[in-house]
Formats: sequence, structure tokens, C-alpha cells
Amino acid sequence: SIEPLFSLSRFGAMKFGKQLQCLATPRYQGHYIQYKDLKKALKVWTGLEKDQSTVQEVTHWASSFLRLGPNPEVSPEMRVNALMRGEEERISKVVEREDSGIRRQLTQLEKDADVAGGDLQAMERLLDDLGEQIVQLHFFTRLNFSGFRKILKKYDKWNKSKAAVSLWFMSELARAPFMNVDFGVLLDQVNRIATKLRRAGAFDLPRSPWASGCLLETPRQPARDVTFLFDPHDAMRVR
Repeated sequence: SIEPLFSLSRFGAMKFGKQLQCLATPRYQGHYIQYKDLKKALKVWTGLEKDQSTVQEVTHWASSFLRLGPNPEVSPEMRVNALMRGEEERISKVVEREDSGIRRQLTQLEKDADVAGGDLQAMERLLDDLGEQIVQLHFFTRLNFSGFRKILKKYDKWNKSKAAVSLWFMSELARAPFMNVDFGVLLDQVNRIATKLRRAGAFDLPRSPWASGCLLETPRQPARDVTFLFDPHDAMRVR
């Protein structure tokens, strides 16, 4: 597995909305959970926020993608569920697209690595980039999952309901497509390709394929084995 690039605990008492701004990567800008908008909507629906301009703003924002309409008989729980489902589906589409693209490029790169006479430097650069994309995708999924958990816990607190919406929805969220990317398979393929390229003469030491360390064949092990040496600060980037 891949450990997160950053630990949210490092940010201490900083609010999650601010953490999201600090940790968001340019690649996924605009695709993260809409935390501030969700927070504002939940405050209105639980009666915590009654400012008329904010209520109108939330009504306009939510009506653009909720199908529940202005029916006052619709419970806050139903609205929250529809809102969170919409966010989950939106984020899952992004992750599925990225995952598919990475897999497609890795598959082609592995085929190219099996052909003698290829451009090793170009393949090395592509593998380096794909490895970074995997790390960023993993952190994107975990950061969004944290966002869902935090916003739903706030809803439970503000709604003062005995029914813990957060527990139910988070168990559902764990089965969402964006939470079920097989990063182990991706990293195994990266490792296979790195080994093939290394044997072909790529990765002039001490450069690594993508983990800011050194990919070295271990003299006392069979030639098919490799040992990754890396700085402790990069431990979360490698498996």
C-alpha cells in the first residue's frame, strides 16, 4: 500500500477547509470535495444558519444538481444523502478516468520495455511521471475520504439526531469506486517495468525510477531481485 504523502495530523488544529487548500495538488484542482459549499448547505438545512442571503445562496447552489426540489417535506437526511451521493459520483468519475489512463500507459510502457532498442531515457521519464501520478491519485482519494468523514460528523453534531448519518454513509462510501482503486497492482507493474528498464541499462545510478532513491541490484541475491534504497522522508512514496 501507499502511505499518504502528508499526514493531516501535521497540521494540528488547522481547520479541514484550510488543510484542503494547503494539500490540494494542481493536477486535481477543482475536483476535490466541495467542502465549504457542503458545510454551508448543511448549516442551512440543520437550521444553524438562518441568514436569508446564505439560505438563498445554498438553495440556488443545491438546486443546480439536486432533484429533490423545494419540497419542504423532504427530510434533511434525504437532502444530505442526495448531496453526498452526487459528490461521491463526481469524485469517482475523476478517479476512474485517472486510474484507467495510468493503467493504459503502464501497459503500453511495459510492452515497450520488452522491445530491444527502445528509447530508455524517454521510458524512464514516463515511468517517473506515472509513479508520481499514482502517488497523487492515492492522496487525492484519501483526502476526499477525510473530507466526507469530517463534514458528516459536523452534520451529526449540528442535527443533534440519534441516527448517526456519518456512520451509515461512511460505510457506504468505503465501497465507492474512488475508494477501491487497486494501488498494489499499479505499484507491482511499476516495479516490473523499472526492473526491465534497469536491466536494459536505464537509470544511471544513483537516480531512481520514481521514488527519489536508488534502484540497485543486490549482489548477493538472484538477478531478478532488486532492492530499493531511499531517504526516510520518501518512505511514504514506496511500497
